[in-house]
Amino acid sequence: MKALLLAGAMLVSGVAGATPALMPLPTSVAPGEGTLAIAGPLAPRWSGCGDARRLDDAAARLQADIGRQTGLAFDAGAAVPLAVTCASADDAADKGEGYRLTVTAQGIHIDAQGRSGILRAFATLRQLVGLSPQGIRLAAVTIDDAPRFAWRGVMLDSARHFLTVETVKRQIDAMERVKLNVLHLHLSDDEGFRVEVRRYPKLTAGGEYYTQAQVRELVAYAAERGIRVIPEFDVPGHSRAIVRAYPELGVEGKKGPLGTADVALDPAAPTTWRFLDALVSEMAALFPDPVFHIGGDEVARGVWDGDAGVRALMAREKLADSRAVENYFHRRAQQILRRHGKTMMGWEEVAERPGLATDAIVQAWQTSNVTADVTAKGYRTVVSAGYYLDLLMPADFHYAFDPTDTASAGFTPEFAAMLRKASPFLAGYVGDALVAFPRPPLTAEQERLVLGGEAPLWTPTTTDEMLDHVLWPRAAALAERFWSAKSVRDPADMYRRLGTVGALLTVDGLDDQANRMRMALRLAPDAVEPVMTLLSITGPVRNMAHDHRIKAALAGKRIIQPLNAPADVAPVDSLVARRFAADAARYAGGDRSLAAALTGELMRWRDNDARFVAASAGRPLLEEARPTSAQIAALAGYGLEAIAAIEAHRPLDRDLAVKARAALDTLDAQEKASWRPIESFLLPQPPADLIVKIGPGVRALIDAAAAR
Repeated sequence: MKALLLAGAMLVSGVAGATPALMPLPTSVAPGEGTLAIAGPLAPRWSGCGDARRLDDAAARLQADIGRQTGLAFDAGAAVPLAVTCASADDAADKGEGYRLTVTAQGIHIDAQGRSGILRAFATLRQLVGLSPQGIRLAAVTIDDAPRFAWRGVMLDSARHFLTVETVKRQIDAMERVKLNVLHLHLSDDEGFRVEVRRYPKLTAGGEYYTQAQVRELVAYAAERGIRVIPEFDVPGHSRAIVRAYPELGVEGKKGPLGTADVALDPAAPTTWRFLDALVSEMAALFPDPVFHIGGDEVARGVWDGDAGVRALMAREKLADSRAVENYFHRRAQQILRRHGKTMMGWEEVAERPGLATDAIVQAWQTSNVTADVTAKGYRTVVSAGYYLDLLMPADFHYAFDPTDTASAGFTPEFAAMLRKASPFLAGYVGDALVAFPRPPLTAEQERLVLGGEAPLWTPTTTDEMLDHVLWPRAAALAERFWSAKSVRDPADMYRRLGTVGALLTVDGLDDQANRMRMALRLAPDAVEPVMTLLSITGPVRNMAHDHRIKAALAGKRIIQPLNAPADVAPVDSLVARRFAADAARYAGGDRSLAAALTGELMRWRDNDARFVAASAGRPLLEEARPTSAQIAALAGYGLEAIAAIEAHRPLDRDLAVKARAALDTLDAQEKASWRPIESFLLPQPPADLIVKIGPGVRALIDAAAAR
């Protein structure tokens, strides 16, 4: 499988005459004359870059990736000159990242603003490598490049499903290769506390966690790759794991119909503040980054209303309501962090009330309005609204949002009103905080306060095994959104490059394809091919529609959902289906050379139905997807009829066109059923939670044939 991916990647490699698939897109690319042969190892010479040991390791990683991407051995006697000059020896992950990369027939030269600039230049070099009949080649080129934003991050939730050290390292490696530079680790939540705390050992009792030695290992591993690690310990809400271990730290409400109660840390208890001080003290020694994330979101403030100790605190501190109590908590937490030399970061709720010092960093997550609101108050912000990868939206959906937009991400007022009207239950959850109201553009000063963007991936429905294929390659598209110029916005060009970049990430070490194959083999160990064929052109339903626990909770039930179904294996964004749609559009536009390839693909999908039905016999998880397989076969059949009509220079039969369009309209309705959050819980979803992705390509063929 890796060989096939590599072959596809090399079609747009950096050899002379080809268009390199660079992501993020650099500031400027000027092709030169000739090519550089890489027959031997890189021979780096560092000038003004400080300690060379870590840089030598980076050059060795680059060399190893070139070997993996080409499969060729190197001649030790044919060293390739690599001259690197640094304007500064600063190795901060968010400073000195700009570079000029020059490739000539004589060698490679890098002028880097700082040590991180070398790593970013190396990331570009990986994507320039190409194969020719003569061996490994780099096309001559001069690239000038620098990031638009200093904060280009991914958030991984290790609290809900624990992510192993090896898995996190793979993500760090991939992040380095696409110039992402911040790894935000969500390390505590209701489900678990994931770091060893020696002062409070019960926090990790009975659960999976990182030892302090493993944390140091991960932080050092990331630093070597120019990546900051920001820890998040979520307080005062999302703290059930803390309170379960140490009940004296929390306030608990009444149990609901599912047997659970809302929980929050107790702001009136001195033990709470001793705990937070000790926690920050111990964690500050493990995580050297100056930024420390305290969460601060979605606090169940109602639990404080009935607590005598909290009421006494409110009277003593003149706190008018539970929102003021929450603000009090955030302000005291900020003071603790300052004493330990840390800058507080929190989700947007921390800045809802006055009083929090503006040296805090606010993470905007619900709508783009928050970016405007918090920067108007003088806070620096990191934007996550529009970038939630766990919602399983396609790459171009996230790619369309810019961190400086003020009203793009969020519910429209009309959609929010519809939801409130549809369900009295939902009315309590669809507040104005979810609505993106019109806002004026950011001022120049506000734009300076936008540090960048960060893509969260919460893991209630993503296991350690699934992480690679849920996160990638979509995270590479967001790496471009956070690095490249605002004018870089063409989704078609992004997808042209994304397939290649994703393939190279797999070749260089991601386990996305291997893990998907393993999961598919569990479903049908003796007949995996028809399963993978079906899954290659489908995708999971979106916006938590696949989280059956939520649907069960709405019905007053509590379930455990195994994440072993076809929808858990399917790619979030089917690049196979996107390529088919692009080829079908070209064919419909007159490129008849694609007829044979399109026909072969459609025949394979049509004929796969019989094989899938046989493979699914006696396997309930696969049997649920039989309607999906039949739907694919029918659509493929319509596409074949359309191509036959076009090739015969005759119009498509009208009755067949009507049936085809009705089938495509059904598919569109299934696609839309999970396109918008919350509505995805109200509308029926397609069988097996799978959306068939070949509709746009088939529609292009039908329209072209019917128009004759």
